[in-house]
Amino acid sequence: MDRNDGRSPAIGMAQAAPPAGTGPAPHLLADEAGAALVELALSLPILLMLLVGILSYGSWLMAAHTVQQAANEAARAALAGLSSTERQSLADESVRHSLDGAAFLDPALISVAFSQSGAFYSVAVSYDAGHSRLFSMSPIPLPAGIIRRTAVVKLGEV
Repeated sequence: MDRNDGRSPAIGMAQAAPPAGTGPAPHLLADEAGAALVELALSLPILLMLLVGILSYGSWLMAAHTVQQAANEAARAALAGLSSTERQSLADESVRHSLDGAAFLDPALISVAFSQSGAFYSVAVSYDAGHSRLFSMSPIPLPAGIIRRTAVVKLGEV
């Protein structure tokens, strides 16, 4: 007589796997309804962060390029000045005029510095992007808090 009456497997005996499709809920394994929603829920946050990163870095690079162009134009405008005071005035006016069209840059966060070393005149334009509303709300860390660009021109002999 077998001591195992079918309720539990005997020690050392392998238990046979149940036939396919007879588990606790075989219809759930074949059900694909909602799979697209689950895939969207997993991939959408990643895609949104990628999009926000592209927009944030694109805006930062556009601001850096705009600041560089303002410095370039200011240095060229300074060439027309005959004295140091006139050069500073022309360069400062050029920077303000260049950045008036940049709607995304706050004019209060822009500073301009001038220097002359021998026959070379330099204009440095800085923009405090760390205090800008556009860049401070970015959930992704951006390169630098202050965007500083310099342009140098050689003054002509008179």
